[in-house]
Amino acid sequence: MIYPELTKADKWLVSLLLLLSTAGIILSFTLFPAAGGTTAQVQIDGKLYKTVPLRPGYSEEFRIGGQTEYAVIEVRDDKIRIRQDDSPRQIGVRTGWISRPPQQIVNLPYRILITIESNEKTDIDAITN
Repeated sequence: MIYPELTKADKWLVSLLLLLSTAGIILSFTLFPAAGGTTAQVQIDGKLYKTVPLRPGYSEEFRIGGQTEYAVIEVRDDKIRIRQDDSPRQIGVRTGWISRPPQQIVNLPYRILITIESNEKTDIDAITN
């Protein structure tokens, strides 16, 4: 079987397709990192309310509760905190930012528990609730 020779246009087309496919693969790994990583789990009254990814460039803010008995949770880059609530002692707000497992934020008046979860190894074996 005789193969025809590639023309200059064929070579350009093959090069362009290889370049685009390589760029697509690199871009997909950049925009969508591997599953796992570090996440924050927000629990209310012992039930999972929301799982939030902690990664650079990610930002979110959400409110739990109503007009009274509320908490505003802020996520920025790879850390999370309770930014504001109307509890009397403000213990959850004073805890500040957390970003590494197994750190936790506890808001007892409204039964909010925020824990950092990761599949990476830590020096701590376990924490019991």
